[in-house]
Amino acid sequence: MAKNASTPKRKSTFGSSNIDHFSPALPEGTPKAINVVLSFEEALKLHLSLGQLLGHLNGYNRATKEGKRTAANLCIYTDVKRVAVVEGKIRKENS
Repeated sequence: MAKNASTPKRKSTFGSSNIDHFSPALPEGTPKAINVVLSFEEALKLHLSLGQLLGHLNGYNRATKEGKRTAANLCIYTDVKRVAVVEGKIRKENS
């Protein structure tokens, strides 16, 4: 089907970010990409959870080494198909 010139261009991605580390470490043979599909309502919950955590993390003094190590940890429970947003720490300091 040919694209109509009046059809708005759709984005395929809306951003990305780098991951500090996986815990536990990923085993050999893990797929290069794993898609986690959320309904609009569940994605909105995730968005709000991340916003709450980021507001909390923003209260730390980012001028200190410990403040710079604060992180968002997305804990994915594959057995019950849930994701939790919790406070974490990065392993290395990113300058």
